[in-house]
Amino acid sequence: MLKTLTLTTCLFGLSGLAMAQATTEQRGLHICAIKGTPDSSQFQIKKRIKVAKGTYGSVEELYPRFAERAHQVGGNVVINYNASQRFGFWPWRIVRPVIYGTAVQWNTPVNCASLGGVEI
Repeated sequence: MLKTLTLTTCLFGLSGLAMAQATTEQRGLHICAIKGTPDSSQFQIKKRIKVAKGTYGSVEELYPRFAERAHQVGGNVVINYNASQRFGFWPWRIVRPVIYGTAVQWNTPVNCASLGGVEI
């Protein structure tokens, strides 16, 4: 009985620690997201990226992870950006947020508003 109680207490303590680390993400990353494809001479394509959540939620919850992923692959702008709610494995029960696009490295300083993009 004592082993079970001790093991349960440790499990809850460690899960609380893991949740505390997940909420202290780096929030300072920003990315310019453009819906279409601009002139290809202005950038270098890095990688197609996709961020999704497994359950219900808002697309806005995924913005920090999406910006972090774009920076990880060496991009500072995302083209062909799309954010929407998609059906998951059980389409009649679970709708989940999904964001995808192509991370690119812009050759010149980026003015997101003049490109027709959105800063996220």
